[in-house]
Amino acid sequence: MRHIDAFCHFFPPRLFEKMSRTAGGTRDIGKRMQGVPTIYDLDARLKMMDEFDDYAEILSLGLPPLDAMGAPDTAAEFARIANDGLAELCAKYPDRFAGYVGALPMNAPEAAAKEAERILIHGSANGLQLHTNVNGACLDEPRFFPIFEVAAKSGKPVLLHPARTADVPDFPAEDKSKYEIWAILGWPYETSCTMARLIFSGLTTRLPDLKILVHHLGAMIPFFDARLDTGWATLGSRTSNEDYSGVLKLLGKPLMHCFKDFYADTALCGGRIGTICGLEFFGADHVLFASDAPFGPQGGASYIRETMKVIAALDIDEVDKEKICHRNAQALFKLP
Repeated sequence: MRHIDAFCHFFPPRLFEKMSRTAGGTRDIGKRMQGVPTIYDLDARLKMMDEFDDYAEILSLGLPPLDAMGAPDTAAEFARIANDGLAELCAKYPDRFAGYVGALPMNAPEAAAKEAERILIHGSANGLQLHTNVNGACLDEPRFFPIFEVAAKSGKPVLLHPARTADVPDFPAEDKSKYEIWAILGWPYETSCTMARLIFSGLTTRLPDLKILVHHLGAMIPFFDARLDTGWATLGSRTSNEDYSGVLKLLGKPLMHCFKDFYADTALCGGRIGTICGLEFFGADHVLFASDAPFGPQGGASYIRETMKVIAALDIDEVDKEKICHRNAQALFKLP
């Protein structure tokens, strides 16, 4: 079976060298990146990939987001270096790297929109990677809308990656998250919140051609489908200082249909139960194989291998397995 890994990460050498000299590139999540050779060492990455036949990757940067690593000018410089570097890798190794999704300087929205147009409309990028917050701000803010407009115009997807940090506490009385809860539980929470905000703000309604691929199989959304549907059926009933009574009417279709319009990937660390749940919610046409490589044991190979095994063992038609493993990626990323 051919596999196209829709959501996995790599830093082009020039960018990694630059970001390694910045505080944002070496603290917290950046610290972990420094300890994963297959995210920046091309030879190590290719050797890790050798285990898998007929396997290719869609590349995106790892964390932290560029906007967390410097001022707007620095982030804009990093974005251009990153995108040009990823494009070069895909051109040089087309059988290994089927495409890439670009990075943007989101702390400079106008520059980000221009960079999105450069790589999506005039360049070879197959999508954009956006993070669930921009230095704490939600993506539904009006200043980010032009970026989504460019993505919708291009017909290529936005890949949504969580970006919560330890600075966001788990409880209001505290000033930071403990035990790395911010990543293990906070990322699915923030991803789910961002999906809801993009819907309720009207962004996805205003851009019906926009395609968004959500990391980690839609996070909390599939598991809590009935809670979302019945709980938000009375949207506004719990709020006294703001009027939400007309929000659902403006969506133009049932709320759950809005959530099911998202695409989602299988990057669940090889988890079978979550894969079954997410697949039942989104359907085979909206699920793409992804491993989150190069994270996990063996330089990323373990997550790739275990996720392949989970999909192969699913009690679904072979046609649907083909969609998940490679056909949906070919269509969504507009691959040759």
